[in-house]
Amino acid sequence: MVDIILVLLLIFGFLIGLKRGFILQVFHLIGFVAAFIVAAMYYDELASKLALWIPYPELSNDSSWADFLQSLPLENAFYNAIAFAIIFFAVKIILQIIASMLDFVAELPILHSVNKILGAVLGFIEVYLLIFIILYILALTPLSGVQSWINDSSVALFMIEHTPIFSEQIKDLWFTHIESLFDFNK
Repeated sequence: MVDIILVLLLIFGFLIGLKRGFILQVFHLIGFVAAFIVAAMYYDELASKLALWIPYPELSNDSSWADFLQSLPLENAFYNAIAFAIIFFAVKIILQIIASMLDFVAELPILHSVNKILGAVLGFIEVYLLIFIILYILALTPLSGVQSWINDSSVALFMIEHTPIFSEQIKDLWFTHIESLFDFNK
């Protein structure tokens, strides 16, 4: 069931990109990248505050990820991931609204079919990356229901474990300090 939902969301992203076209989809993808960078720069400040407000749920040992998760500094990663998601989605929504105001740009006369196809590809990529971030956050949540939901989904496991480059960068981002991934102090 989860696999079907994930595949439908990916198809939805493809169709949205097809409707938007390449130019408008580029604006949305730039918004994704900008939201990612802003969240990467500021999540650690929010994470320390969230640790004071949100209790960390206990990990159940019946999860197949339990051994893996026990070996990681999961509590810090949990707060880092939640803070990252809050900042990321807030910035993404604001930039999405701005990009939607630029709908008229998509109506510029260019090669119509190429514009639509490239937009569809970018739409798929954008939704894939959004789903990936959500799944990665859920994978860090030490609740047995969430863990079994992920373990029962071959699509979710594939996305979490085998997304090129992004899997490792997210892991480094949430399990190590941000300066080691992006050296903003240079």
